[in-house]
Amino acid sequence: MRYLESEAEPMLRGRYGEQIGRALFGAVADLTRLAGWTSFDIAAHGLAQRYFVQALRLSQAAGDRVLGGYVLITMSQQAVHLGHGREAVQLARVAQQGVGTAAPAAVQALMHAAEARGHGILGDVRSCTTALVRAERSLTVARGGDELPSWARHFDEAQLADEFAHCYRDLQQWRPAAQHAEKSLRLRSAAFARSRVFCRMVLAASRLGMGDLDEACTLATEALRAAGEMRSARTVEYLRDFHRRLAPYRGSPVARAFEEAARQAGVI
Repeated sequence: MRYLESEAEPMLRGRYGEQIGRALFGAVADLTRLAGWTSFDIAAHGLAQRYFVQALRLSQAAGDRVLGGYVLITMSQQAVHLGHGREAVQLARVAQQGVGTAAPAAVQALMHAAEARGHGILGDVRSCTTALVRAERSLTVARGGDELPSWARHFDEAQLADEFAHCYRDLQQWRPAAQHAEKSLRLRSAAFARSRVFCRMVLAASRLGMGDLDEACTLATEALRAAGEMRSARTVEYLRDFHRRLAPYRGSPVARAFEEAARQAGVI
C-alpha cells in the first residue's frame, strides 16, 4: 500500500508513450485491486471498496476492459461476503457486459460463477443454476493454450467445484454441496491452504445440514487447526458461521468440544 503512494503514483505522473502508459496504468490497477483484496481479507471493507473503485478507474485509463471486469468481480465477491446478493449479481453482470464474448472462456467462467454466488445468497435457485451451468460450459471449452491474465489462472475445475459447493450450501441443498466440496478438496493443491479451509468449512456446514454432527465437527476442528497458522478475517468468519449453525446442538459433547477449541483459539 505504501508502494502505491511512494512509487507507483509518481510514475503515473511521469512522461511516457501511449503503449508504456497503458501497461503502467494496467500494472498499477492490478496492484491497487490487490491492496483492496488484502483490505477485504482483514475486514477493512470501506478501505477495500475505495481501492476497488480506484483500481476500476485505473483499468479504464489503461483501456483494459478485461481487468476492469475482474475488478468488478472482486467487488461482487465482497458483496457476497457482506450478504448483499442483488449488488453482487449486478456487479457480475456489468463485468460480463463489459468484457463481452471476446474474453477467454476461463475468464467468462469466473464471471458466471460470481453471478451464481449472488443468486445463491438470494435463494434464487433457477438463476443460480443457470449461472452455474454457464460457468461450467465456459470452463469446459476453455483451452490450455489460451493466453490468460495471471489472476484468471487459478480458476480451474477445483475452483469451479468450490463455487458450486458454496452456492448449494447457500441454497441449503446439502448433499450436492458436500459432493462438490469433496471434489474441490480432492483436486485442490495443498498450496491453496486458505481456500482449502474455506471449502472444508463449507463441507462441514453441509454435513451438519445432512444431520452428521460428528463428521461436521471433525471437519470444522481440522479447519480450525489449519486456520491457526493464518491471519484472515474471512477464515474467522467461516468458523464463526459454523459455530452459529451449531446452536441447536449445543448440548452435544462434540459441539461443546468444538466450541471450547474455538474459544481457546480466540475465534469466538
